[in-house]
Amino acid sequence: MDIIKEIITQARQFEGENETDGQNRSPFIDKINIWMPLAELGDPYCMTGICYTLHLLEEQLFIKFDLPKHPGAIDFYELAKPKYKTHLFEIGNLVFWKFKTGPHGHVSIIIGEPDENGNFPAFEFNVVVGDEAGVFETVRNTKGDSDLDFYGLLNISTAWKAK
Repeated sequence: MDIIKEIITQARQFEGENETDGQNRSPFIDKINIWMPLAELGDPYCMTGICYTLHLLEEQLFIKFDLPKHPGAIDFYELAKPKYKTHLFEIGNLVFWKFKTGPHGHVSIIIGEPDENGNFPAFEFNVVVGDEAGVFETVRNTKGDSDLDFYGLLNISTAWKAK
């Protein structure tokens, strides 16, 4: 089984979901925030969307991910076992970012290799593209941007086993 392909395909099924009922709100976003322990309606959903994606794969493929279940990106990264942390910007890995203005973070799924300038395609929940907030493919840079600093990487493709 190509778990990287499975993760990306599963996440992409939500592409185009957007915030239709105010900030961080829509029927889909509310559903995943209700599902996630420690999350509340209207909370950011970047990590929740990825956790929900992994949960669906667990049910469909009869596997179990050895990863935390936490709505906060930085907390999720810190709670993850060191053996899943990596320095490689590879397809399927999760990139964690820390906001320059506070203690919170964001997360992206790498869906393409970085180019010579460090730019790479990513897939994200809770991102703004153009004038829409929602679930979209984006382009990130390995060094971060004006709002986000690079924080860490997780190789989640090795963090599962058959049930």
